[in-house]
Amino acid sequence: MITLHTIHDLSNTYVIDLLKHGLSTVDTESNILNYHPDHADDPGNLFHILANGRYQEGKGKYYVIEEDGTYVCSAGWNEYQLEPDTALMLTRMYILPKHRVKYYIATHILPAALEEVTHYKNVWISFNEYNLGMYKWFERVDQGKRGGLFNDWPDIYRKFKPIGPKIINYTKQYVVSLSDK
Repeated sequence: MITLHTIHDLSNTYVIDLLKHGLSTVDTESNILNYHPDHADDPGNLFHILANGRYQEGKGKYYVIEEDGTYVCSAGWNEYQLEPDTALMLTRMYILPKHRVKYYIATHILPAALEEVTHYKNVWISFNEYNLGMYKWFERVDQGKRGGLFNDWPDIYRKFKPIGPKIINYTKQYVVSLSDK
């Protein structure tokens, strides 16, 4: 059974333990600092971010999906501090590799998050250089091309249009914006 949890900080020990257990398996170099619980002192690490208020109530939320007691994936949304009329979506998203083609983010997390950010002028998803391929998918779809050779993504992603690179939190990001805003 799929269960969607929501948190704002580290106070829900059940969900934090679920996250710690699931994210302790992260072993790719580009992800270890951001997700592995052993690096919670790093300012970019999810556990550090949760401890320091990025997902505080009214300005963000972090979602965690479990299936039958096991971590599957997680992502959040938060108000962009430098532009308070902008909500950043699917922040600190991680999906265990064996669940990546099941689209749990698109079917559970993104719809729930979109319901929470209706009052923001801008709703963005951003991608770092190492996730540029995901941004390219949005560009292809925006040009009327097929998103990929196999497993076209869920329609909810088609609501976002590419707007190009921006500096977000002092890092170059490639941004797609919710188009019905």
